[in-house]
Amino acid sequence: MRMTYRGSFNSDTYENEGSLFSGLLMDALEGFAGPLTKRTKGREEENARNRTWRATPVLSSEFTQDSPLQDAYVGILKEKRNISKAIQSISNILPGLPHLKRCSNTRLLLTTLAYSKELEDTDKSDKDNILSQVELKELLRNKEFDLSLLEDEFQVIKIPKNPPRTKSQAANSAKTWPVNFHPDPGIEAVISGSIFDQDQLDSIEAYMKIVIEAAKLEAIGNDNCHGSSLVVDPEDGRVLAIAASKVDLHPMWHAAMIAIDLVARLQGGGTWNFCKSTENKNEISPKLKSTSIGTEIKDGIKAKRKFYEDTPVCFPESLRSIPLPESKPLWIKAKNKRKDDGSCNMESQEKIGPYLCTGYWVFLLREPCAMCAMALLHSRVIRIFYGIASEGSGVLGSKAILHSVPGLNHRYQVWKDVLEQECQEAWSEIISRDSS
Repeated sequence: MRMTYRGSFNSDTYENEGSLFSGLLMDALEGFAGPLTKRTKGREEENARNRTWRATPVLSSEFTQDSPLQDAYVGILKEKRNISKAIQSISNILPGLPHLKRCSNTRLLLTTLAYSKELEDTDKSDKDNILSQVELKELLRNKEFDLSLLEDEFQVIKIPKNPPRTKSQAANSAKTWPVNFHPDPGIEAVISGSIFDQDQLDSIEAYMKIVIEAAKLEAIGNDNCHGSSLVVDPEDGRVLAIAASKVDLHPMWHAAMIAIDLVARLQGGGTWNFCKSTENKNEISPKLKSTSIGTEIKDGIKAKRKFYEDTPVCFPESLRSIPLPESKPLWIKAKNKRKDDGSCNMESQEKIGPYLCTGYWVFLLREPCAMCAMALLHSRVIRIFYGIASEGSGVLGSKAILHSVPGLNHRYQVWKDVLEQECQEAWSEIISRDSS
């Protein structure tokens, strides 16, 4: 889907050109699921009405904040018939500002006041680098721009400094000056929530309910990080590991850290000896149905071996008593074989990597601390869902947005507020229990 804005932005006058997709994050839902039956549509609408929560994506400021404004010169065209000629000329002489239209009605966007590329004096301060009307006219004259097309006096206006990344940003930017903007369907799907269908949302809710139950049963934490964690393989919907924080036994035993180590145990590894710290020496003893451990070579690449162990692996063992939902794939199968960024095709390709949690989804009661968030990043999980924020130490939305930091060699997607009220109640119960 391509959408362009002609002149001033109007959200009701998008032009739709071509078929759906080329997403940064995910194919549009229609391209995956195909036409829905009336019964399915009715069920989805009913589920949506009954759902009391909405998963909120945790995005970097480039997607959530409006562009700052900067000052720019515009010239007033004497005659509208010269618009095309003036746009072509000014675009060649003073290129730049590709995210903005060069003309709005009879106002021709010339350049920003801070434009100094053509000035010879490079030792000027930022204040001195402000381009005066006299200097701009001299510059245009030297570049053979026909100043007779414009009124004598230029105007100074505000224009958006940065290109918009979302429809909302484009709408707000267009209030000051018309913008060139092509929406990314993947980003818009994430923002609107249409990236998930109702079956996926049902599964997300079911997994978070397990997390809540695990926290109520066993979680013992501290002010920085506590709660519970669950790891799911989205390829088949199988729960691989369930963990509750146990910082009373070890200072690093936050829920996410334990869950990662449990997944490592499934692959023949693992760092911590949980049995040593518990009264029951068989507390962690998954029965492997395969003797394969570690990694194998697949097409010249290290790959995680498939295991058919008795999952999920839990710590504490009492968490195995929690009933699990029926396992079913979380990815919606695409009709065609397009390569989707963040889709099931990418998942299948990424899952050959040797990292512990490549392509897995992780569910947390509470926003993780820096240690847990970095451990999840290094383990290569692809999606994280949590219920409530941790304003004091959380780095996936509260104190920082870790997955948006430049230079990282992996990024996961994050959603918050999943069953927020229920998670808050569970957290309050943990605090009350720990303090008593």
